[in-house]
Amino acid sequence: IRFMRMFLKGFDQPIICRLGRLDLIRGDWRKYLFDLRYPGEYIQQDDQSQTEFEVAAVNIEENGNRIPINYVVPPGIRRVIDQSTTNLRQLNEQSLVLKVCNLQDGFSKAAYKTMSVDVRRYKRLKMFVHLEARGEETALKKDDLRFFMRIGTDFDQNYYEYDMPVLPSAWGNNDPAAIWPTENDMDIVFKTLTDAKVKRNFANVDINTPYRIIDSLSSYPDRYITVVGNPNLAAVKTIMVGIRNPKKNTPADADDGLPKCAEMWVNELRLTDFDQKGGYAATARLQAKLADFADVSAAGNWRTQGFGGVEQKILERSMDNLLSYEVSSTVKLQKFFPDAYNISLPMYVSLSETFIN
Repeated sequence: IRFMRMFLKGFDQPIICRLGRLDLIRGDWRKYLFDLRYPGEYIQQDDQSQTEFEVAAVNIEENGNRIPINYVVPPGIRRVIDQSTTNLRQLNEQSLVLKVCNLQDGFSKAAYKTMSVDVRRYKRLKMFVHLEARGEETALKKDDLRFFMRIGTDFDQNYYEYDMPVLPSAWGNNDPAAIWPTENDMDIVFKTLTDAKVKRNFANVDINTPYRIIDSLSSYPDRYITVVGNPNLAAVKTIMVGIRNPKKNTPADADDGLPKCAEMWVNELRLTDFDQKGGYAATARLQAKLADFADVSAAGNWRTQGFGGVEQKILERSMDNLLSYEVSSTVKLQKFFPDAYNISLPMYVSLSETFIN
């Protein structure tokens, strides 16, 4: 793009136009358009296209006086300060919004983004979640809708899924603790994900069949972990966040089986509790001259997990134990023969090995 030109026309009288800031914006999150239904039987008329679904954003500067619930910054989160301004202006803070209406029983709607990240250096994945009813305040109860997140190498064959109920916020309450209740905080311990996959493998369950267990480290008993395929936390390629209307499978289920209309905010997706265990590294070199018979040189390198330079990021630190050595020598074999032969027999010998665990 070399230039842009703006036209203002059609005015009947002189005006004053003030342009504050012209920015290019983009959205990293996209709608997931494929089937995300719960397993079970469905009426044929239940078509996913009946559901209204919108992915948007809500922020503190434009929606601070929003009705019925105004937007507030989550508890403990501070807005970023623009250090380049003289008055230390606070930057805008916003959340991703998932709006659904007529979400049928057993159906889900989600947004996704692609990335490439290694999360093994961190212990937890956290995020704030907010839910509110649309239409009327009493239209939602705690277990009517659930939030889920999928991380893995794809969306349907190799992923971890975290599923939890969401408590709807009451209208008119502007307290940040009520808009972002602690009960809705998502807190995934990566160890529980890998433990679930190991448990699935020892149980000899088909890897293509969803394996679902309760999150044993959570203080809430209704949060679940699902493993499909062989997801790898060292190569997370996709992430999905969504809203789900649980399936009513039997008449005894507490779920009412009705369509739902709601608005969900998700905010501050972050990795926390990075591994602070440091490592060690050492390098040694030796050079020796054995009279005029041979030259010997040796070098060794040792590095353990967690070692990194001061300029390196957390993800750039060593993830393995490395030991390498090399020994080389140049030998003058002519020294074994009388000088009268006037021959030259140099020989080069080298040995090197590297061990990486």
